Amino acid sequence: MTFDFIIEAILLLLLIYLFGLNNGSVFEGGLAGSGLYNYTSAAVLVGVGIFLGTLIQGRYTGSFAQDMGGVLSGNAAIVLLAVQLVLFLLFTFINLPLSITQSLVGGWLSVLLILGIVIKAGPMDSLFFWWVISPFISMAFTAVFYKALRRLSFHFSISSISYSSRLAAFALVFYTSFVLGANNVGFIMGAFGLNYIFLVLLAIAAAVGALGASKMSKAIGEDLIVAGPLGITAALLGGTTVLLFLTYLGLPASLTTTILGAMIGVGIVSKPRMFNRRYLVMVVLSWVMAFIMGFVIVYGVLTPLKLLLHF
Repeated sequence: MTFDFIIEAILLLLLIYLFGLNNGSVFEGGLAGSGLYNYTSAAVLVGVGIFLGTLIQGRYTGSFAQDMGGVLSGNAAIVLLAVQLVLFLLFTFINLPLSITQSLVGGWLSVLLILGIVIKAGPMDSLFFWWVISPFISMAFTAVFYKALRRLSFHFSISSISYSSRLAAFALVFYTSFVLGANNVGFIMGAFGLNYIFLVLLAIAAAVGALGASKMSKAIGEDLIVAGPLGITAALLGGTTVLLFLTYLGLPASLTTTILGAMIGVGIVSKPRMFNRRYLVMVVLSWVMAFIMGFVIVYGVLTPLKLLLHF
């Protein structure tokens, strides 16, 4: 076991911890804000869902990383992970969700360029195309789904809806975490060549991070868009299903983007429409800046290091 491997392992665990802390807000916030369950039970579901999702379906996006540039290790991997940690700390501090996929892929592409690895244009064009349209697909799909769900709810009593929502909350948190593992964590496993023993540690780190997501969850669940349990359920199911579709295409994508796109879809068809437009603009900018900052910072740090250390 080399010193570089130990450093990589520590940085990966810290990154996944912050990943759970930051991104847990996206799918925990509305449900916890609606009083459907507590954060402890959510954290357990997050850990189990991420583990099983990566184990069962992580090969789809993992193969994308390996086909594009192989396994990263050594100084390049350490710099890439360190920059991601800094970005996560920054975005968590300012109370914004950060897409681990977009920031990591941005830094990962800069590493490939610096190492002289030829980047395949076709897969990258497809990736960027789906990144752009996925929130709009999620928005439209969820808006239609939410309207159908509301019409269906008129045929049931309030007590029945409340009970069903509580049951659905647990299933949805598990489903969302499962897809998150299959897509995002699967990509990480492929990019860094991790084994499934290490996956257990990653799932535990994500669950511990999710325990601390209450501050971020309030911001996403309440400060961005006001939606009841039915709207949050529709947004989670719609946004996560879009991400699952992208997983089967073998494309690493952003859970943050698809679910918040779905929340906007719910808000559009709701009456009255209650958006925090200023916060919404900040979230959209964070999606764009995640990739750019990941690419630029890693490139700026790694270029002089390569000349200095000759790797």
